[in-house]
Amino acid sequence: KRGSSGVRTVNVKNAATSVPEIVLYASETTARVGNWLIEPDGTAAGGFRIRYPDAGGPKLTEAFANPAHYFEKTFTAQAGVAYRLWMRGKDDAKSTNNDSAFVQFSGSVDSNGTPVFRIGTTSATMFNLEDCTGCGLSAWGWNDNLFGGLGPLIYFANSGTQTIRVQLREDGLAIDQIVLSPQTYLNNAPGAPKNDTTILPKSP
Repeated sequence: KRGSSGVRTVNVKNAATSVPEIVLYASETTARVGNWLIEPDGTAAGGFRIRYPDAGGPKLTEAFANPAHYFEKTFTAQAGVAYRLWMRGKDDAKSTNNDSAFVQFSGSVDSNGTPVFRIGTTSATMFNLEDCTGCGLSAWGWNDNLFGGLGPLIYFANSGTQTIRVQLREDGLAIDQIVLSPQTYLNNAPGAPKNDTTILPKSP
């Protein structure tokens, strides 16, 4: 992790304001492999969370092309639209050793159309629950795909069905909501970084 000093905030606006928000409930997986568990949680979206129990494992430095522990969810996206990735997570023990994951997609590209963060590669973007050194953790909280500031936007090469894969980086992390926002949450989080109670309606 790195400190948040000197962070630059960049506001982005999509011309396609009619593009729908994408809100996924993480427990409603289309694939689940390894130690990720779906558990009841009255504070989670839909009453369930998906969690990788804390086993005291080391923090991984790179995503796996063929991970042993991951879950996936499908959704529909539009090509050429800038999406901001947000996730709501909760750590096992208010510990920064339990607050991050690697995220990949089936058809993601950067703003130039170059494949990036693809499933089946070691390229991944990172979700980190704590947003700055010393910010602390408490219950549910939102963050994007950068430690401090706003992370890289997600684009897709083609319109249609896409797959998001979340794989292990640090154990002891639970997730309940995943948002890909083209407008409403493009520059602001859906909820608070700590002690959050925001439950968004999931996409159809």
